[in-house]
Amino acid sequence: MTRAVRINATMDEDLLSRIDAFARSRHEDRSTALRQLAELALRQLSQREALDAYRHGRLTLRELGRTLNLGVWETHDLLAAEEVAVAQGSRSETSAALEEALTRGQGGTEPSGVPATP
Repeated sequence: MTRAVRINATMDEDLLSRIDAFARSRHEDRSTALRQLAELALRQLSQREALDAYRHGRLTLRELGRTLNLGVWETHDLLAAEEVAVAQGSRSETSAALEEALTRGQGGTEPSGVPATP
């Protein structure tokens, strides 16, 4: 575990009241509540950014899972919960990729043009 560092932060009274209410509801002190809230917010922001990158083709399914520290099935579950299509791209792109994968599996060639090993 890393060393705890004391910080000083300025925030409006309404936000501080909401943080204190959060802390009271969980029987925690303000410092613990702030750590929990910061961790939760950072995790949610990371998830949102990773999902956006996946939607726009900047991350593969495996990269998305790795980024969020999830297994393949957990990643599928997240995509379903967020109503994000697992297969990105058009139907023709997906069909072409599937056909290529099946061809490679039946003694075709690898994308590099090298014959696939049986």
